[in-house]
Amino acid sequence: MWNLCRRTFILKKFIAPFPEKAWMGYHLSGKHTLDFIVEYKPEGQASLRPHHDASTFSLLVSLNHYDIDFEGGGTNYVRQNCTHRENKKGWAVFHPGRLTHYHEGLKVTKGTRYILVSFVDQI
Repeated sequence: MWNLCRRTFILKKFIAPFPEKAWMGYHLSGKHTLDFIVEYKPEGQASLRPHHDASTFSLLVSLNHYDIDFEGGGTNYVRQNCTHRENKKGWAVFHPGRLTHYHEGLKVTKGTRYILVSFVDQI
């Protein structure tokens, strides 16, 4: 129970202000998240095909350094014609999960890319 309370506190205190400001009328419940680490590397899963996330919004945190620990990679938002590659280690990007932000994980060509993904309000 402590983990759920602590996670809800962190989501509401530090994360909620961003999507609530970006999407007027949205209020984070913070009760349902699915959190996991993704590893991209040329000899394993190098990329991820285009998809929608099963969440109200998704949060991606870079766990290592672009152009130091890995080359290539990044996230391409297909419909928005926007590619995001150079997120600093420890920095986060968030985007709507369902419907609007169809995206793909671009191919890592060297090294290993690690990201922490959180599907927030994924019911």
